[in-house]
Amino acid sequence: MNWDDLKLIDAAARHRSLSGAAKALNLSQPQLSRRLKGFEERIGARLFDRTPTGLKPTEAGARLIPLAAEMRQKADAAARVLPDLAGASLKVVRVAVDEVRARVLTDRFADLTAKLRGVELEIISSHLHANHQTRGIELQIRNCLPETDTLIARKVGDLAYGVYASKDYLRSRPEILTQDTFQAHDWLGFAPDDLWYPSHVQWMEDRNIARPRMRTNTMTTLMNMTAAGAGLALLPCFMADMHPDLVGITGPLPELTNPEHIIVHRDLRREPAVRRAIEAIAGVYRDMSRLLNGRERPGNVIAAE
Repeated sequence: MNWDDLKLIDAAARHRSLSGAAKALNLSQPQLSRRLKGFEERIGARLFDRTPTGLKPTEAGARLIPLAAEMRQKADAAARVLPDLAGASLKVVRVAVDEVRARVLTDRFADLTAKLRGVELEIISSHLHANHQTRGIELQIRNCLPETDTLIARKVGDLAYGVYASKDYLRSRPEILTQDTFQAHDWLGFAPDDLWYPSHVQWMEDRNIARPRMRTNTMTTLMNMTAAGAGLALLPCFMADMHPDLVGITGPLPELTNPEHIIVHRDLRREPAVRRAIEAIAGVYRDMSRLLNGRERPGNVIAAE
């Protein structure tokens, strides 16, 4: 029996939903559903009933789930000793980031590599919370705190967002643009299935802004759409302020300014390469702090009353 198959059973049992299990395993829901169905067909037993309240283990599932959980616990225990076994041999540190945090690191890549002093850094694109137990990722940068005490968060700065429009859009809509008139304008945003920015959705709902008619699933594409004149959008200040075709409407919004954290497993703090990578990333955030929090801005900014 393949451990990868038992991972499906364990995740489905713990999350009680295909979507939750899929996110935990970094799979799409259709992938997980197909693999789970294939496994059930191979063993000749249905393991879960799909009910309105979630997945419910069958009798066969109830017998297999504890064994899958036991294997996960043993695998996690084995993974936790890896830093001690590796010792000083670890030279590559993998950091999971979305496209916004990747831009923070690559904008100061020369400074970052100088601070790393021989440690190799791999920047892995991911919106999902990394599974630090599997040691596939050593670090992750995100704004929310971890939900388990096996992970440690270090705050490295603040990241601000504001409302932006293109120069062409503002020329085509010469009326005064203020927060009181936001509802009358075209807005751009994220596809409803991409919940990476729930605070942005709430901000728009609080101001009775209609659901954006043009949507995407990446911040980079959202910024490009805004620069093309398609409407207004909430964008990271440090990215949008540097774009020659974008104009800041509001300045950094306090309610959309969030702390940035480096997340690391407790066991990996002892690893010299990981500590050096954390210090290097923290140094980049420190050097860029005024850009990231929107306090250092060029002249392409107007204020909405």
